[in-house]
Amino acid sequence: MDSKIECICNVLEEINGFHSINEFERFLVYIYNLVNDTDLVEIPVEIKYGGSNILQEKWYKCSGCNQKWRLVYPDFPFEGLWKEV
Repeated sequence: MDSKIECICNVLEEINGFHSINEFERFLVYIYNLVNDTDLVEIPVEIKYGGSNILQEKWYKCSGCNQKWRLVYPDFPFEGLWKEV
């Protein structure tokens, strides 16, 4: 039995705010592992979130279906987010 998920987008869920720095850091490790396993590929940011040049942001593309995801780092009071582009 193959335990690899055909498309990681089937299990990814949008996150509208990280409630602690520890939660965000755990999520970064999770994303790092998905990139390391080639489920996601980091790609250049095409359009900054809200047009902001202040917030740190990374984009990823799913290797299975090419769906793009954005990760916007928290910067108080903004809690960050993870969502489909």
